[in-house]
Amino acid sequence: MIGIKQDLDSITSMLYEVFEIEPFKRDYNSVFGQIANILHRYSIIENPTNLRLRFTLCMQEFFDGLPESQWNLKDPKFLKQSEEFAIAKFREWILEQIT
Repeated sequence: MIGIKQDLDSITSMLYEVFEIEPFKRDYNSVFGQIANILHRYSIIENPTNLRLRFTLCMQEFFDGLPESQWNLKDPKFLKQSEEFAIAKFREWILEQIT
């Protein structure tokens, strides 16, 4: 279980790091490629594009949970909240796949 926790922490760290980069300079393919390599250790074979789509669906859950009138896409705190939500959901999905 320690290995899983460390790998989940690594994945979380990678995602937080990519969101710290300016949006148009982010290398999502590289990050999700690294995540795919980690998941491969647990016999979860996903390509980076599918993982990126899965993450996008996790982020969509955040926005689906709020009326559109409450979306504030110019507020960095709001965007950070959506990112944190998506990362937590993505971690949950990974844990479900592993266990």
